[in-house]
Amino acid sequence: MRVAVILTLLMLSASLAGCLGEEDPDYTGFEGCTEEEVQCEVELPQENETQEEIGPPPTDLVFASPDGVELSVALYLPDTEGPHPVIMWIHGGGWRQGSRLIGANHASQQIVADGQWAVVSVEYRLSNESIWPAQLDDLLTALDWIRDNANLYNLDSETIVAWGSSAGGHLASMLAVTPDLNISAAIDWFGPADLNVLVDQAIGTGTDYSAVTSLLGCDLGANESGCENQSVSASPALLINDQTVPMLIMHGTDDETVPFNHSTILHDALVTPNWYVPVEGGIHSSHPWQEEFIVNIVREFLDNVTQNTVVNQTIIVDAGPLAGTWEGERVPNVQAAARPAQGDWMLWRLWDYLDSEWNNSSTGHDWVLIQFAATDCGHCWNGAELMSDLHAQYHEDVTFFTFIINFSWSDSGPEEIAAFQDEGDFVGCNGGNNCMDRPGEPHNWTYVDDRQLYWFSAFHMQGTPSYAIIAPNGIVEWHSQQTENSVSDALAALFSEEV
Repeated sequence: MRVAVILTLLMLSASLAGCLGEEDPDYTGFEGCTEEEVQCEVELPQENETQEEIGPPPTDLVFASPDGVELSVALYLPDTEGPHPVIMWIHGGGWRQGSRLIGANHASQQIVADGQWAVVSVEYRLSNESIWPAQLDDLLTALDWIRDNANLYNLDSETIVAWGSSAGGHLASMLAVTPDLNISAAIDWFGPADLNVLVDQAIGTGTDYSAVTSLLGCDLGANESGCENQSVSASPALLINDQTVPMLIMHGTDDETVPFNHSTILHDALVTPNWYVPVEGGIHSSHPWQEEFIVNIVREFLDNVTQNTVVNQTIIVDAGPLAGTWEGERVPNVQAAARPAQGDWMLWRLWDYLDSEWNNSSTGHDWVLIQFAATDCGHCWNGAELMSDLHAQYHEDVTFFTFIINFSWSDSGPEEIAAFQDEGDFVGCNGGNNCMDRPGEPHNWTYVDDRQLYWFSAFHMQGTPSYAIIAPNGIVEWHSQQTENSVSDALAALFSEEV
């Protein structure tokens, strides 16, 4: 089975990155970015708070307010006639962080783009707000909301599949083992199945297990009275029954966060049809969960769910070599909303521009230059002029892409991105200036919407403008975070020019 690349999602807590560029005597600066510092501060998302926007944007809808905590869903609808069967996505984050906005992950968004399934990404109370079983109660309320609003949003309330990763996988499994819910199936990606086992493993390795104690509100390490019963009520492997719905269980064998044996325990306990998919070499949350072959397994399982043909099977797959976004690694299948020059927004895939055989055996593929920039970064205005010059020089051999991120103080939208790209009439760029004043020429290459900093983080970038050069075979050849050379020098060296 063809193993594509992986997304190595860089988990960052709130930190600062900069608008790092060459000093320019004509640079005027603006709030947060001064010539002296040569730095524009950008606030990266909290851990697990990144979102890839593919397809229709989410609609935030409040479905409950338990204990005054307002809970919403993000609704992603395919651009086809319904009614649409529903994926109820449940985010991870150790039950204590994350939000619905990371729910429409790369894989589920690909399913939406297929045109059949809708995704409802569900918010639930985190463990610092309420302890177990508040999280399960919130998901049950969300299920009621989906059914109550099915006609309004053209949803098929008879076909609902719970799907989550990590803590979200655990919660999806809890829905699977809860009788009389009338959901169709559940997909568990590397979720804990027996919390007592997780704690025992954590104690044995000396690793942190505070996520479990925070969820249950007790000290499992000290065997505090009542903790054991509480953990049983939150352990899907101990609650299996003959009403448990069909399940797809996928877990990496090299997962060090939630050990692989949790899925083995869950699979061995099941008495109803299930797909068991050990992913050899897979780790937690990143490799290889954005790969096409992983998504294809999910697609096939969902097809079986709609046809009521799920039967027991074990599918062992190889995750392949660990890849990522540093030099020498193979890039992930970047997918996002993008706009060709003077064109309309569309779903864009980086792999469409690379050699699908990953060996340069086929012809017709260029090198790829990716720039990360922001419309409000003064140095990015200069970077835009540089890109104009580089494009004029190398466009016959290099395909150019600019990823637009969003600074914490700005509120750039698609109109501003398009105006910056086209050098059009729009007041708002670079601290309120008109985008038509941007240096350089209108850009005749595709711009990618990365305002949530998803791919900025995935590429380990720490400032703007920043760059990566990718070979036709998908290998990162040069990365601006790993060298002191400029992108101009890198391209000159690559194409054997005088530096």
